[in-house]
Amino acid sequence: MRYLLLFALCAAAQDQKPAEAPKPEAPKEAPKAEAAKPDPEIQPVKESPLSITIDTGYRFLSDVGGNFGTYRSVVNLGEGPKVLGVDAAVKDWKNPLFDRFEVSARSWGGEPYSTLRTSIGRRNVYLLHGDYRNVAYYNFLPSFANPGFERGGIVNQRGFDIRRRMANVELDLMPSARVVPYFAFSRDGGTGRGTTPFVANGNEYPVATDLSDSTNHFRGGVRVEMKKARLTLEQGGSKFGDDQRVFATGPNRGNREGTILGQTLLLSDLNQQYAIRGNNIFTKGLLSASPADWVQLHGQFIYSRPTTEVRHTASGSGLFFLGGTRFFNGLDSLTNAEAKMPRSSALVSAELRPLRRLRIFESWTTDRFHNASSALLAEQAFLSGATFNTTNLFTTERFAVNYNRQQLEAFYDVTPKLTFRGGHRYLWGDAQVPPSALSPTGLPAKGEIRQQVGLAGFTFRPVSRFSANADYEGSPGDKSYFRTSLHKYHQLRSRTRFQLTNSLTTGINYSLLENENPNQAANFSLSSRTAAAFLNWLPAGGSRFSLMGEYARSSLSTDVWYLIPQVLTRAQSAYRDRSNAVTAVLDTHPWKSDRGAFFSIGGSLVTVSGSRPTRYYQPLFRGNVPLNKTAQAYAEWRWYGLSQAFFLLEGFRAHQFTAGLRLTH
Repeated sequence: MRYLLLFALCAAAQDQKPAEAPKPEAPKEAPKAEAAKPDPEIQPVKESPLSITIDTGYRFLSDVGGNFGTYRSVVNLGEGPKVLGVDAAVKDWKNPLFDRFEVSARSWGGEPYSTLRTSIGRRNVYLLHGDYRNVAYYNFLPSFANPGFERGGIVNQRGFDIRRRMANVELDLMPSARVVPYFAFSRDGGTGRGTTPFVANGNEYPVATDLSDSTNHFRGGVRVEMKKARLTLEQGGSKFGDDQRVFATGPNRGNREGTILGQTLLLSDLNQQYAIRGNNIFTKGLLSASPADWVQLHGQFIYSRPTTEVRHTASGSGLFFLGGTRFFNGLDSLTNAEAKMPRSSALVSAELRPLRRLRIFESWTTDRFHNASSALLAEQAFLSGATFNTTNLFTTERFAVNYNRQQLEAFYDVTPKLTFRGGHRYLWGDAQVPPSALSPTGLPAKGEIRQQVGLAGFTFRPVSRFSANADYEGSPGDKSYFRTSLHKYHQLRSRTRFQLTNSLTTGINYSLLENENPNQAANFSLSSRTAAAFLNWLPAGGSRFSLMGEYARSSLSTDVWYLIPQVLTRAQSAYRDRSNAVTAVLDTHPWKSDRGAFFSIGGSLVTVSGSRPTRYYQPLFRGNVPLNKTAQAYAEWRWYGLSQAFFLLEGFRAHQFTAGLRLTH
C-alpha cells in the first residue's frame, strides 16, 4: 500500500504544469520517509552496567610426604573450597549515591595470601578506595637457627606462625577539582605464636612466644593542582602497640653442650612479657613545579615526633651462671623505659634539559634523627630462696644519626638510537650510639659513612626489533656503618631483547655484584652473579598455541667472621650457592579462539649445589573448557617436591589438584 501511494504521488506531480511546480519549500516532503519505521521485533541491545566474573573451586591435597613444617614454610597451600578470584564492576549507573563501583578479590578460603580491593565513587563528587590483605607468615624449618639440629633437635629458635592483616582506606573529595581534600586510614596488625631464644649468661634457651602487634595510621590533607605546579600538604599521626610473651615450663638445657665449673645450666620455668606503646605526629609537604618547558622541580619535607614507652617484666627459675664462680636459681626483673625520637627528612630534585639531546638530573636527600631515652632497671637474683644479688640501674642514652645523599646524572642522546648515561653519587653522614657492655672506655661509639660512587650506562636500539641497555655503579670504598653494607663494590646490570620474527622474542639478562669490606674487624666479602635467557613464541598472536621459557644460572658466595656467643671466640662463616632454574609453559588452544578453551603444560625445576644442596621440582597441567556463554570449567594439577642432601628431614612432596567453575556476566 505504501508503494502504491508513493507511485500515485509521483504520477500526479508529472501531470502538473511547470508553472505549478512545487516551490522551494517542497523539501518539506522529506518527512514522508518516516513511513519506513524499523521492525518492532528488532530492539537495540542495552549493555548492562554490571559485569562480574567469579572463579570458585575446590583444592584437593594428597598426604604430604616428608616434613609437613617445611611444606608449610615453602608452599602453605591447603585443602578445601576456595574463592580464587572475583572481579565485579558497575559503570555509568544512574544512581544518586555512586556511578562507579569496582571490587576485586583473590585467593579466599584459608589461603596464605588473600586480597580485597574496592573502589566506589561519583564523578566530580568523591572517590573512595579500599585495600585489604591477609597474609600468613609460617616458618618452622627444623634446620633454621637450630644449633642442636646435628644432635637431632627439630625445634628451631626462630619459628613463626603469624597472621598479618593490613587494611587501607582513602577518600578523595571533588577528585576533578583544582583543590582536592583527602583523608586516609590504615591499619597493620599481626598475631601468632612461635619460638624465640631466651638469652642468659653463658647459654641460650629456645622457648615459646606469643606475638601481637598493631599500628593505626591516620592522615589527611589537600592536593592543589595549579597550572605549572602541584602542591600537597598533609598532617597525620600513628599509634603503635607491641605485646610479646615468652614462656617455658619444664626442664630446658639450652644450646650449651658442656658444663661451667662442673655445673649444668638449666631453665626450669620462665615468664617474660614485653609491652611497647608508641605515638607519632608528622607533617608532610610536597611540591612539584615546571616553571619552564626545560626544567622540572620536586621537593619533599617530612617532620615527625615519635615517642615510645616500654615495660618489661621477667621471672624465671633454674640454674643460671652469674659470673666468676657464682650461680643462682631464680631471677626477677622489671624495666621501664621511654624515648623521644624527633626526625626530619627532606628531598630536593631537578630535571634540566638545556639542550635537545641532553638531560641532567640532580637530587639531594637528608635524613636526621636522634633518640633521647631513659630506662630504669630493677633486678634480683635468688639462691635457695634468699636474695643473692640486687641491681637498680637508671640510664639515659642518646642515639643520633645524620645521613645525606647527593646524586648528579646526565643522559646524552648521541643519536636517536644511542644514549649514554654518566653520573656521581656521594654519601656522607655520622652516627653516635651508646657504649656497649664490652666497651673498654665506656664512652659512646661513633661511626661515619663516606662513599663516592660512579654511575654509568647506555641504551642502544639500532633497529626496532633489537634493544640493549646496561647500568653500572661502583665505589672504591671509604667508611660504612655496617660491615655487611655496600663498601668497596661493583654492580652491573644488563638487558638485551631481540625480536627474531613477529611471533618470536628472545633475550638475555645479566647481573653482577662484587662487594668487600677489607677492614680487619669486618673481613666481609660477597660475590653474586646471575645470567638468564628467556624465549616467548606466539605464532599467529598465540591464537592456537604459545610457548614461554626461561633458564637462569646464578652463584652466590659470602665470607664473614663472627663471634661465637657462648665462648666469645672468632670463627669464619663461609656460604656457597650455585643454582640452575628452568621454567617453561606451553599453552594450546585446540579449537578456535572464540571457543575459549585452552590447555597448559609445563613447570619449574631448581637445582642448587654448594653449602645447602637442594632440588625443587614443580610440574603443572591445567585446562579450561567453556560450558556455555557464561560458564567455564577449569582444572589444575601441580606436584611439589623438595629434597636436600644435607637435611633429609626437611624434604617434602605432595600432589595438588584444583577444579572449579568460572562464571561471567
